Amino acid sequence: MNNPLLPPSRTVREILHPQSVAIVGASGDEQKWGGRLLRYMLRHRHDGPLYPINARATELMGLPAYASLRDCPGPVDLAILLVPRDHVRAAVEDCVAKGVGCALCITAGFAETGPRGRADEEEIVALARAGGVRLIGPNCMGLMNAHHNLCATTGVVMGTLDKLPAGGIGMASQSGALMGAMISRGIDIGAGFSSTVSVGNQADLDLNDFFEYLIDDPRTDVISLYMEGVKDAPRFTALLAKAAAAGKPVCIAKSGRSEAGAKAAASHTASLAGAWPAFEATCRRWGVYLFETIYDLLQGALLLQRGKRAAGNGVAIFSGSGGGGALLTDALEAHGLAPPELSDATRQAVAAVLPATHRQLPFDFGMLNHAAPPDPEVAGGSIGIALDRAMRDAAVGAGILLLTTQPGQENVVRAAIAAADRSDKPLLFVQGAGNHGDIARRMLREAGHGYFDSPHDALKVAAVLAHREAPEPAAAPGRDAAIPADLADGFLTEPDARRLVEAASIPTTAWRFALDAQAAVQAGQALGGPVAIKAVSARIVHKSDVGGVKLGVHGDDAVRAACAQIAEAARAAGVDRLDGYLVTEMWRADAELILGVQHDPDFGPFVMVGAGGVLVELMKDVQLAPAPVSHAAARAMLGRLRSLPLLTGYRGRPAADLDAIADVIVRLGDLALASRGRLRELDINPLFVAGPRVAAADARATLAS
Repeated sequence: MNNPLLPPSRTVREILHPQSVAIVGASGDEQKWGGRLLRYMLRHRHDGPLYPINARATELMGLPAYASLRDCPGPVDLAILLVPRDHVRAAVEDCVAKGVGCALCITAGFAETGPRGRADEEEIVALARAGGVRLIGPNCMGLMNAHHNLCATTGVVMGTLDKLPAGGIGMASQSGALMGAMISRGIDIGAGFSSTVSVGNQADLDLNDFFEYLIDDPRTDVISLYMEGVKDAPRFTALLAKAAAAGKPVCIAKSGRSEAGAKAAASHTASLAGAWPAFEATCRRWGVYLFETIYDLLQGALLLQRGKRAAGNGVAIFSGSGGGGALLTDALEAHGLAPPELSDATRQAVAAVLPATHRQLPFDFGMLNHAAPPDPEVAGGSIGIALDRAMRDAAVGAGILLLTTQPGQENVVRAAIAAADRSDKPLLFVQGAGNHGDIARRMLREAGHGYFDSPHDALKVAAVLAHREAPEPAAAPGRDAAIPADLADGFLTEPDARRLVEAASIPTTAWRFALDAQAAVQAGQALGGPVAIKAVSARIVHKSDVGGVKLGVHGDDAVRAACAQIAEAARAAGVDRLDGYLVTEMWRADAELILGVQHDPDFGPFVMVGAGGVLVELMKDVQLAPAPVSHAAARAMLGRLRSLPLLTGYRGRPAADLDAIADVIVRLGDLALASRGRLRELDINPLFVAGPRVAAADARATLAS
C-alpha cells in the first residue's frame, strides 16, 4: 500500500526535470564513479540543490555532504544510487523515508546475473513502489537532459565537455555504454540531444515510458532507440502508432537479429529479444527507420532532425575524384539504390558548369568550369550550381558527396552546406581525405550536418532513408472468417486445414477425402484426369519427406498402387494406420508461393507470403506483416519479394494476377484476427499461381485453446 503521506509518483517529465538531486555514494575521489559523477554534475550544474551523500564526509568538492538522504535539508526529486549492491536496499528505504520522486540506480548485479539477482531486484522494486518512489535501472548509466543542464550519468564523455550538447534528438537506450558512445559520436559530427536515458534492467520505469515522453516532448524532434528486447509489445506498438500520428520520426537499432545476438542481449540486460522478423514487420508498418548500428542510427537521426526526407531510391553521387565517384556508383545497387537519370532540363541547367560529356551522374567536380557566370541565388559558384540543380531533379531522392584530397576542400564544403540547406532531400558527406579533411570536418560539425568516415556507412544510411515506408494504420477487419466449430485444438490434418482455408473464402484445388483405397479410386474418378494422392495423419507433418505424396496418378489401378505405397511409407515412418487419403486435382502452375499465419508471442498474429514449393527453406524469400492487412499493404509485401519477377512475366511466363494474390493475403489476415489467438500457425504451401487463377494446393495448421 502506498504511504498517504508521500507525494504521488512523479511523471517522467518531472523525473527528467528535477529541481533537487542527491548523489548517494558521492566521493571526493574522481577515480571512483561517485567522484566522477559529482564532478560532472558540478561542471554541468542544473538550477537547483545538489546533495552529495557520504557517511564519512562533511564536504565534497566544495559542497556540504550528508550522511544520509534523510539528512538533506530540503526535498529530493532525484536520487542517484552509486552504492555497492548490498547497500541498494537500504538506499531505497531512505528514498521512501525522504519522499524522493525517483531513484536512479546505476549499481549493477541484479536480474542480469540470474535468478537470485532477479529476486533481489523484484524485492527492491516492490519496496520502491509501495513507498511511491519510481525507479530507473538498476544496471544503467544514468541520463542527461541537455536543455535542463542535467548531467546525471557516469558516461566518461561528460568529463570532456564544457557544455552539454543540446539539440532535438531524443534517445532511450538499453545499453548505457552505447548511450555514451552515441553522445560522444554526436559531439564529433555536430548532433545535439534533448534527453538521453539509459534504462538498464527496466525493473520499474522501462523504455516505453521514456519513448512516450519523447513523443510528447516539444524539445524532441526525432526519437532514437537502442533496443535489445521488447517489454510490453502491445504498448510499444501503440507508441509507434502515436509517434506516426504526431509526425515524429522514430529511429531504432536493435540487437538480437540472430540467435547468437539474442542470447548476448539476454545476458547483457536480462532482456529476452523477440523474433526479429515480427519486430521488423511491426516497425515497417509504422514507418520506423531501422538501422544496423547505433552510429548509422545517429547519422540518420541527424539528417531527419534537420528535416531531410529521401524522395526515392535514386542517389546522386558527387565527388572531386572520378574514380571515387565511379566506385560509389557501383556500390549503389548492392544497397537497393540506383544512379538517377537526370532530366534534359537538369542537364541543360548545368551546361554552363560541366562539359557535355559530364552532365550525367556521377558528377566529377574536377571537370567543373569555375569561370562560368555565377547564379546570384546559389552560393558556392560552379560547385553550388551543380549540386543545387542535381538535387532539385525529380529522379534524385538523396545525394552523397565524397570529399577527397582536392585543393580548397573547404570551398567545396561551404558550397555543399549551402546546397544541403536549400534542399529538402538528404545530402550525405563522406570525408575520405584523412587528416587533410580536418578543416572540413570542423565546418560540417559546426553547421550540424555530420559526416561519414566510410562510403559504406553513408550507403547504408541512405538505403534506410530511401526504403522506409510511410506509416500505414492497421487495416479494418474485413469479412468474417470464423474457424469451423467442429475443428479441435492441435495439429490439423490437411482436409481440416483445407476447410479452415475455405472458411476464409480462399480457393483450394478440388479435393476429396477417402477413408481407404477403394474410396480413393472413386474420388479419382469423380475428379477426372491425373490426381495427387496424399497421406492423411495427424502424426505426419511433412508428407513428402516420408514418401506420403504421389503426383500425376491416373487410372484406378494406379490409384490403388499409390495408396499401397503411401501406406507402406507411413509404416516405415512409424505410423501404422492412416486416417485416410486426400485426393486432389493436378494443376500446371506458373509459380508457387507460400502463404501463412504466424502467431508471435509478443506482437500477435502476422501474415506471411514468400517463394514457395520445396525450396521455401532454401530461398527464405518471405515477407511478414501484422494482421489485419490492407490490400495496399499486401501488394507492397509482394513488391518486396526477390522472386517477384516470377509473378510478372519473367522469360515469357504468364503474368500473375497480383491483386488476386493480395486478396488471399488480406483474407488470411482477417482469419488470423477473427481467431482471437486460437490460430497459432497456418501454412499454405504451395499456393498455385496460373495466370489469373490462384488456389491452395496444400495446407497445414495448428489451433490452440
